[in-house]
This record gives sequence, structure tokens and C-alpha cells, in this order.
Amino acid sequence: MMNRAQYDRHLFEQKLPAIMEIFRQTYRQKPSKIKNLFSIETSDREIEQFTGFTGLSLLREIGEGGEPDIDSVLQKGALTFRHKTYALGIEWTKELFDDEKVRLIRQSTEELAFSARETQEIQGASIFNLAFSANGADGVPMCSASHPLWKAGGTQSNILSVAADLTVASLKQATTDYRGLKRDNGHFQALPTPTLLVSASEHYNAHEILKGQWKSDTANNTINAFQHGETGPISDIISWDYLTDPDAWFLVAPPSSTGLIWIWREKPNNYPFMDQRTLRKGIAVRYRMSVGDSDSGRGVYGTPGA
Repeated sequence: MMNRAQYDRHLFEQKLPAIMEIFRQTYRQKPSKIKNLFSIETSDREIEQFTGFTGLSLLREIGEGGEPDIDSVLQKGALTFRHKTYALGIEWTKELFDDEKVRLIRQSTEELAFSARETQEIQGASIFNLAFSANGADGVPMCSASHPLWKAGGTQSNILSVAADLTVASLKQATTDYRGLKRDNGHFQALPTPTLLVSASEHYNAHEILKGQWKSDTANNTINAFQHGETGPISDIISWDYLTDPDAWFLVAPPSSTGLIWIWREKPNNYPFMDQRTLRKGIAVRYRMSVGDSDSGRGVYGTPGA
């Protein structure tokens, strides 16, 4: 027996590919900063646990036939990532769908894609928005003056000793401090050239300081030292709309040299649905993920600004 619902589903399935393609194209068009700042991994478990380990001592010269010193790594703080699920959907009445109000269907589908991407940007930026207040695996915030050196003893800082806005002087101090960051065994981290991460309000200031031929803080024709060296002390600038503190800024090593990690348990998946009682139709998007700092501020240096 044929019925109206069967024909309606056929109509929905005919239009579905176009609707889903609108979502995919819009989702891809909105740029993401996450891939530039976080290591992207996948998971097949409910939780992921990270335990850090310290480095080893330096090698010691030995004589002929001598035995090497035996060293061991020490366990540092542990951190558990528990994946969370995020979802949102939209639906249209049968009348709206049948009458092909394409503009409204297209616009609402595009908005769903924007919402999915923006949610992820906010989640990623939250790690930096909480960088000076939320404690990590070693008991202090990601940017702190008292990160414990588990093996060498004592502490080290990855934050300016006196909080300062972004200037030539403060950036010079930060890049110098960044090069001096130590591992838990007291040896240099030897980090790659970092990226300067700033809020949207500091976009132009950051470019004037780094990209100009001459120093931006003087009227004299003094060369801009940030422009010299193999790549300069900073490789690139990222200005992120989702940083909530306009004065905060960071030096961030490439993702492979930090503990910043984004874990997909389920990548964004959009799917159609239909209510058999009302014949309303719609699409939804959902994903599962975790994000955080798995290694207590390694490869990150920051300041909340003055």
C-alpha cells in the first residue's frame, strides 16, 4: 500500500545530498586555528590518560673498560581526558520543505555548520583563556612561575616575571626566556621557533612589531632584530578572535613540541532525521572530543598582559 509518508521520505532523500553538501562546504570554509596550535589525535576509548616522565642525566666520560652510570626516568603528574559529546540540530516543517524555501533551508544549514566550527574554536581557545588560572597535571596553571622540575628539583617559570602588554621590550624578554626553558631534568628544552599568539585586538600591533624593517618603538632608523636570523625568533603570528583577554599573549612551539592536544573520539558527523508523526525533517551534527594541555605547559610561554 502506498502512502503519503513514503513519498515524503523519497522527496527528502532526493534533496538530502544537496543539503548535506551545503553543510560540508560551509564547515570547511570557516578557517580553524586549532590545527596550528594542537596535536590532533584520535581515540577509541572513553578516556585517555597521559603520564609524563622526566629526562635523563648527561653522559659522563668514562675510561677504557669503564662502566656507564645507570639512570632512570621518573614519573610526573598524570592527567585524564574524558571525552564529551556535543550536538545540535535544526528541522523544518513539511510545508516549508515541500514548498522549497531553499534560501531558508540553505541559510539554516550554513548556520549549523558555523555553529559546529565556532564551538570547536571556543573549546580550543579555552585552554589559553584559562592558562593563568586553571591548574594542570603538575598542580599549577599552564603558564606559571612555579612549574616543578621533577628531577632537577626546584621550579621554573614560563610567564613574564612582571606581566606586560605586547611591546618590543616585553617580546624580547619573552623570546629570551622561551629559549631558556628547561626540561624536568634541568636541561634545555631546545624548542623550535615559536608562533606568537595574540587576541584580535593585538593583530596590528603584533605585525608592526615583528614585520617592519625598522624597530617600531623608536623614530631612529634602527633595524628590527625580529627580522634577522635564520627564521627570526618568531616564525609566525596567529591572532585568534576567541581569546577573551585582549591583553594576553603567548609564545607557542609547534604542536609536536608542546603538550597541547586535541583528541577526536568521534569526528563531526552530520545526519538527517524525520519525525514520522509530524513529517518535520531536519539534520543534526554531533561529535565527541577532548582538549587540553597534557604536559604542564611544555613549549608554551605567556603573560596575561599588564
